[in-house]
Amino acid sequence: MSNLFLTGEVGAGKSTVICKTLALLPPIVCGGFRTVSVPAAQGAALEVYLEKAWEKTPRDLSHLVGTRYGFGRFAAYPTAFNTIGASILSSPPKGAALIIMDELGVMENDAELFCKAVIEALNGKLPVLGVIKPKHTDFLDAVRAHERSEIFMVSDRNREELPEILADKLRKIL
Repeated sequence: MSNLFLTGEVGAGKSTVICKTLALLPPIVCGGFRTVSVPAAQGAALEVYLEKAWEKTPRDLSHLVGTRYGFGRFAAYPTAFNTIGASILSSPPKGAALIIMDELGVMENDAELFCKAVIEALNGKLPVLGVIKPKHTDFLDAVRAHERSEIFMVSDRNREELPEILADKLRKIL
């Protein structure tokens, strides 16, 4: 298995486990993306941006992939996933040894080019370390069922030991 995905409830520490795992590895160049939620200018909504994992990325309209309104309500912007997201996945930085996907969820469900780029990355030469929401869509189920994917449930009971387990797996394949 060369694609390691974390799953679990909101606030379980999935992104923190990724950061701690990377800190246990020798310095490596990472491709891929992170999603970042920031308060919207007005109202109680959160704007969701797709950022490159390897460098600071502007939080502008071209990187805005969705808006969360709470209680599972959201507006997704598939065009941003299909342009910026697919480009980020298909063009990792020179020397990349690992692809980060933090996180895959339901917003990208209608972004066909992005979903295709994710599957291509799972089939690629570089291992993937990612987060996948515990939801069921055809896309998320395909990622979980991929022959090279291994899924780890993150909880308050195991989140402290998972970084070492994941780092050990990655050391063997990097």
